Order: sequence, then C-alpha cells, then structure tokens
Amino acid sequence: MNQSSREAIIDLLFLSLYLDDHLSLAEDDILSNALDRLGWDSLQPREAYIWKAFSGARGAYDSLEKVRAFIDERAETIIRDGGQAEALTWLTRVLGADGISPTERHFLNRLEERFYPGA
Repeated sequence: MNQSSREAIIDLLFLSLYLDDHLSLAEDDILSNALDRLGWDSLQPREAYIWKAFSGARGAYDSLEKVRAFIDERAETIIRDGGQAEALTWLTRVLGADGISPTERHFLNRLEERFYPGA
C-alpha cells in the first residue's frame, strides 16, 4: 500500500467516527490498531497528519454535499492504488466495534459501490 492510500483510509476512518455521533472505547481501540497496522511512510509525522485528517473530516461533516465529495475524492485515491479491500476491512472493523448503525451501513454500502461498481 502506498502513502496516498494510507492517508485516504485514515481520512475515511475519521469521517466514519462522526456517523453515529459518538466514539466508543471499542471503536477507539480498533482505530488505534488500524493506524498502527496501516503503517506510515512519510517525512511528515503521523500524528501531525492525524490532526489534519481529524479536522478535515469534521469540516466535511458540515453538509451532505461535502461528505459526498470527501468520500469520492478518497475513494478515487484508494481505487487508483488498489487499496479497496483493506479500506473496507478497516472501516467495517472500526464501525462494527459497537454495532453498525443504519447511517454507518449506508456509508459502507456507498463505498463498496464506488470501489466495486456493478458487483
């Protein structure tokens, strides 16, 4: 996996935390695990990117239009780099840690449709 896919997955992970309006300890544990397992290959410290990603996800969550654009941009990066399966795996694990809400299910379905059109 390359760095642009890592960053796109991290962005989507942070956006996903806003979907059910709460962060559970179970989600936090799996998110930390995901961040460690995804690795990091940049001169920019991972923690600096995490703050930027968290802020970007919060800003995108202002409107449905922004959320869609945020998802589509990150999905394109992930598709281009072939990281669809890993992205869906981590997002499903994080969101499933405390049960998947209807909003979270819609988010995962939208990503799956973008990643695998016509499947």
